[in-house]
Amino acid sequence: MADLSPAGSGLPSAPFPGRHGNGRLLSEALLPLELAPRTQLQLAAVSRWNAVRGIRVGLCAAALLLLLIGANLATPIYPYLQSRLGLTALDTTVLFTVYVFALVPVLAAVGHWSDLLGRRALILPAVALAAGGDAVFATAGSFWQLAAGRAVQGIAVGMSTGAAGAALGDLLPERPTLAAKLTLACSAGGVALGPIVGATLSGGPNPLLTPFLVHAVALLALCVPLALVHPRMPGRRRPPASPPRVTTPAHLRPRRLALPARGRREFLLAAGAGFVSYAVFGVYLSLAPAFSAKLLHSGSHLTGAVVAALLLGSSAAVQLLVPPTSDRLVIALGMTGLAAGLGLVVAAQYTGTPALLFIGSVLGGACQGVAFRSLFTSAVAAMDPERRGGELSTLWVIVYLGSSLPIVAVGALTQRYGLLPAVSGFAAVAALACVALTAGVLRSGRPS
Repeated sequence: MADLSPAGSGLPSAPFPGRHGNGRLLSEALLPLELAPRTQLQLAAVSRWNAVRGIRVGLCAAALLLLLIGANLATPIYPYLQSRLGLTALDTTVLFTVYVFALVPVLAAVGHWSDLLGRRALILPAVALAAGGDAVFATAGSFWQLAAGRAVQGIAVGMSTGAAGAALGDLLPERPTLAAKLTLACSAGGVALGPIVGATLSGGPNPLLTPFLVHAVALLALCVPLALVHPRMPGRRRPPASPPRVTTPAHLRPRRLALPARGRREFLLAAGAGFVSYAVFGVYLSLAPAFSAKLLHSGSHLTGAVVAALLLGSSAAVQLLVPPTSDRLVIALGMTGLAAGLGLVVAAQYTGTPALLFIGSVLGGACQGVAFRSLFTSAVAAMDPERRGGELSTLWVIVYLGSSLPIVAVGALTQRYGLLPAVSGFAAVAALACVALTAGVLRSGRPS
């Protein structure tokens, strides 16, 4: 989708006999035909659409947005599933984290593949696989089938997260800030829109089937232009002597996750802020329906979805509308604002004041958006372009881990002590983490 021409690694190619013993290079055997060197290019009829850059950017953004919407469609449907299948609060949080536990190993194992095989080689299969996950989840009649559907969704997002973000960076090399903005806005926007779309589509006679069926159709429709587009940047020419990136299957083996060689401080700050942010997002998405229903005395699916969307939507809106900043004080205030928002959300339940729930959600989301987008943009700008896919995948592995064990812990505490004490304890720990990150941000701004 971006410039997927193999280039840059300079690795030697190994002979490969093939079925006919014609001495093809192993690299050519591993790559699709459209990724072969230009002098040997023989495009299939379905892959000749040399789309302009704007369309390619739109396809990458649409894939990321739709995948994240699908991963969060079930948020407002969990209360319905609890009554239908007898699920507990712990079961609900486990279902949420099954998605993360499937996503993280895949992201760690294949995150660098897009640097070798090209971005579309991961994005297209991921979109198709996500449609399959929708089908499994929509027809679920047990906890384990729900878990299987969530796992498939996690695998799809794990395959595409690093590839889509790297593709946007490839397509907009002269505008890295815009590439980072689109990556974060589509990620946060998808997470925010998922509950709203799920609540809107679940109001009919089939609250589980309808949302996931509609989403699966949208994903399959997106597969068509993804398959048709020629996976090279228009007008980009590759020297015939340039070697392909993949030479042996060993290059596709999982790599050990490692911190980037340059920009390590920016990377660690972005990863830490992302970990805390996604822990907060995860609690909102898994427990917001029950939390808001108790405070607002409403059993509507849309109520919990709106509360979750206030936090996530304000984060996405700020990331789209507010430019990133290098001012460490502003970033520190953003992390402090997230902690303050969490405090207001908990205070709303203790005082019975719904306004505090709404104000805290918007304040926390907006402040998180300012801080995380600025830190993320700095981290991406410092990455090696040749390793961007793998390094982005490492960053997202750390970020997504925030939506795993912390959420299970909150679910277990909820089952033992009740919803409000569990959420209060989580908010206190998250606020302390925000304060620690604030100190780290301010310290990083001092001259060494």
